This record gives sequence, structure tokens and C-alpha cells, in this order.
Amino acid sequence: MFGAPPFSEGRAFHEGFALEYRRLGKTELKASVLGFGCAQIASMSTTYPRREVTATLRAALEQSVNFFDTADIYGQGDSERLLGEIVCGRREDAIICTKAGLTLGTPQLALRLLKPFVNPLMRSWGRGRDTAVRLRKSSERQCFDPAYIRRRIEGSLRRLKTDYIDLFLLHNPPPEVLEQGELFGMLERLRQNGILRHYGISCRALQEARLSLRVEGVSCLQLDFNLCAGADADDFLRQAMEQDVGIIAREVFGGGVILKNPAVKRVVDTTEGRRTPAEMALKWVQRQPAVGVIVVGMSCRRHLKSNIAALESTALSEMEVEALSKLRPLALEFGS
Repeated sequence: MFGAPPFSEGRAFHEGFALEYRRLGKTELKASVLGFGCAQIASMSTTYPRREVTATLRAALEQSVNFFDTADIYGQGDSERLLGEIVCGRREDAIICTKAGLTLGTPQLALRLLKPFVNPLMRSWGRGRDTAVRLRKSSERQCFDPAYIRRRIEGSLRRLKTDYIDLFLLHNPPPEVLEQGELFGMLERLRQNGILRHYGISCRALQEARLSLRVEGVSCLQLDFNLCAGADADDFLRQAMEQDVGIIAREVFGGGVILKNPAVKRVVDTTEGRRTPAEMALKWVQRQPAVGVIVVGMSCRRHLKSNIAALESTALSEMEVEALSKLRPLALEFGS
């Protein structure tokens, strides 16, 4: 059923780029260190028109980015639908990670029909994206009933036009869900039946990520990790690496906070223009050996090209690492 992992661990060369691949924890999945975040590719507030988003997804595959992170609720399901169209006929070239457990209210689902008309207006409205995100979060609920999760997985398979999911994650479950043996028993059965290759947990906070390490069968965890993270996050990464649990890092720019931090910009100035704040942030996370994939939202080819170039630039120097290490409390304070 499964295609062979498309790339060997190490590097693949394409159009001048040398993409790095890392094995995700104890799995056999060898993922591009740059993961394509699909949260915004088909939402009400997607910044770029569909033709540019589609071209960006295709360019990512052509440039050997093979990890795509989505969820059943992203874009009211349209994120999975669009991704399914793009990987159709090239399923073996993509590692698809999707999630379930969050639900949207009926008004949000109804908006899918209005999206083609509303999206152009949202793009022209400066605060459109922030407003759309707030509306979505206000309507979010959670459901981790095994029967519900099973139905959502079946829906994801239809939208993605595939008969298996490479990596399925529970979408930010509360701690009490981690003790539901019936839920994880169901996921294990789906894994044994070939519907899921692997399963894991998307974690809202570091405390929940620590608890998730104790769950038998979990092979990967997704969580925020960036320059704002402190020593407790470093300890967690060491523990995850010892247990051979794959880590998928998100929010590497801290919601834009890190990119605007004047202290980070001062470190950038020491490179005499050779790096940008975004490159610094990406290189900091990339140097963590426990991190298998860095998920970054991308909606245009320009963003894709700059992120690939940043991750394939020279490693941070000892001076840069030392300077950024001293900033971490400052970055955390700036983002609080």
C-alpha cells in the first residue's frame, strides 16, 4: 500500500538547493526539514489567490519538500481538498500529516460556500486575517470520542484522495484525553490495518507535550518551538530524543514577535546583512537535533524560495549561537 520513502536521510539536490532530510523519531519517515504548513492555503483569509497557492504547493513538491501539515478543520476542509488535488498521482512523493479533534460551529462550516466571494474582500482588508483567526478560534470546540475521531479520519481520507495517512495527530487534546485507552486502542488498530502509518499528538503547551511522551504508541509530537523557548523546552527535546519520539516544530517565528524583536535585529546586524531575522530563527531551530521537521506556513513561491534558502544557508557560527542564546529571556519577555 505504501510507497517507499522518496528520499534517503541526508540531502537531496534540486535546482541549486541542497535539501536536508531527517528521520522522524522511531518511524521510517524521512522528511524534508522544511515542512509545508497548510493552515492558510484555503482559508477565508488566505493572503494570495488560489492560483498562486496552487503553484506554490506544486513548486514545493518539485523542489523536494515532502512534508505537508494540515488538519480536517483548516479552511473548513478545503486545505485537505486542495492538498489532495496537488499530490494526486504523486502520492509516494508526499508525507501527509493531518489532525482531528477540534470542531467548528455550523456558521463556520456554512462560510465555505461564501468563501469564493468573501476571500477577495478579506485579502484587501488589512486586519482580515486576524479577524478570521479570532472568529475561528471563538467557534472551536473539542471532541476526542473514538467514534468521532474515526469518522473524521475517514473524511480526511476522502478529501485527501488517499487510502492512507502517513502521520495522524490528535489536535491539541487536553491532558485527560491522554489517558483514554479506548481512543489510542482505536488509533493502533487503524495503524495495524494500514490506514495510518503512524500517529501522535499535536500539543498546545509544553506541559501537555511532556505528558504525551508517556503515551504508548505515540511516535511524533508537534509543538511550538522557537527562540522564545527556555531551558525547560531544551530539557524536553533531550527527553524526546532519548525516547526516539519525532518532533515537529511550529511557530518558529513566534507569531512574528521574533522577527520584530530589536535584540534579534541587533544580532542580525553583526552578520553585515548576510542573514535576516527569519533566517536566524529558522537556523536556531534547525540546529536542534531532536527536531525532525520545521513547519512554516507558505502561500506564495517567494516565501517558499526564501525559506529553503534560509535552511540551506551556512550553519550558525559559534558567535551567533552565543549571541542568540543570551537573547532567549529577552525574546520571551518581548513575546509575553
